[in-house]
Amino acid sequence: MMKRILEIARLYIYTTYRSRGMLIFGLLLPVIFTWVIGLAIGSYEGSDEPPSWTVAVVNRDQGVLGDRLVQRLDADPSIQAQEQSYEAALEAVEAQTAAAALVLPEDFSARLLAGGQLGLEYTMNLAEPVAAQVIEQAVLAALSEVESWVLVGNSAVQIAERVGLFENQAAPDRAEYFDNAIAAAQEELGGTPPVVVDARKGSRDGDSQIDIPSGTGQTSPGMMVIFTLFTSLSGGSSLLLERERGTLRRLMVMPMGKGTILAGKLVGVFLAAVIQILILITAGALLFGVDWGHSPWALLVMVLAFAFTATCLGMLMAALVRTYAQLDAMSMLIVLPLSGLGGAMWPIEIVPGFMQKLALAMPTGWAMRGFHDIVTRGLGMGDVLLEAGVLMAFGILFLVVGVWRFRYE
Repeated sequence: MMKRILEIARLYIYTTYRSRGMLIFGLLLPVIFTWVIGLAIGSYEGSDEPPSWTVAVVNRDQGVLGDRLVQRLDADPSIQAQEQSYEAALEAVEAQTAAAALVLPEDFSARLLAGGQLGLEYTMNLAEPVAAQVIEQAVLAALSEVESWVLVGNSAVQIAERVGLFENQAAPDRAEYFDNAIAAAQEELGGTPPVVVDARKGSRDGDSQIDIPSGTGQTSPGMMVIFTLFTSLSGGSSLLLERERGTLRRLMVMPMGKGTILAGKLVGVFLAAVIQILILITAGALLFGVDWGHSPWALLVMVLAFAFTATCLGMLMAALVRTYAQLDAMSMLIVLPLSGLGGAMWPIEIVPGFMQKLALAMPTGWAMRGFHDIVTRGLGMGDVLLEAGVLMAFGILFLVVGVWRFRYE
């Protein structure tokens, strides 16, 4: 029996992939749509590198704190501090080569030590208001940190005075002691920043999707899901076409049962779907650089689970409709809503919350969630078992109802 099932499956795969329609509609169009729609939604893509802006600094300070402030600004990953003359700084802002200009007065250190008004001059590039505001906040944060160094230095000098450290002939100079205290504070506080960003591998928190897929990272699995559904429904409609042409009746007079015939067809549709998915995955990786994760086994589990569900959906529809023409006409009405609601056409994360919950009632929603666990979030086998299991449950339900309701004549 297994030999006959595999022979029927082989014949189905052969007739499917020798068809020009399959090569164009099942393989070429998904690749084209992956590229075109990926360009259209590429605006969602972010950069792994943080943004950086140039700030022109005019340091007129006669003390050492101006230099320390410039060093602190330049250490900020979002700022490139460039010391320039006053005229050059204003020209850089006007020419839009600098997002802002900062002028430190001659008595900056003296004012800072005295706790008075600093009187900084800040000129922003109106063409980049957001960048200028970010720089302004960075300057305020740097000033706050320098002020904390000064506070530590003053406190150190006061404590030294109370214990009589400066009364000894071998005692250090107050100014030198103050500078050393500031340097120690700068080193200590600089090594332990108040805000620490911990970058980790993407993950899911409960049912929430924290990463928004974008570009071809969204369209490659999305188009794969959509066109695999079309192929599987076409496999179901082929059963109706053979029934209308009388091919199934002729097969049933052969020494094989109905179950063998149906199993052969379904195995053929399943293998054809797996082949299509693997081709589209390879095309996405080679043509568009889509990263299909670090776990081939997780990807294989998702591929097999989704191909099984799509095949069983085709079987279910073949059982529920009466004619080949009906299923052929209904394919768009079935696939497009399933794809849209499931997140295959656009990132499900950008739609309202109730639609995100509705996606979990669709096999396409679980398929896209599983594929994005691999592509977008970089997760592995253990993280996609739930999605694969739900897809298998959908598939078994579709298969049971489809086999029960299918009519051979």
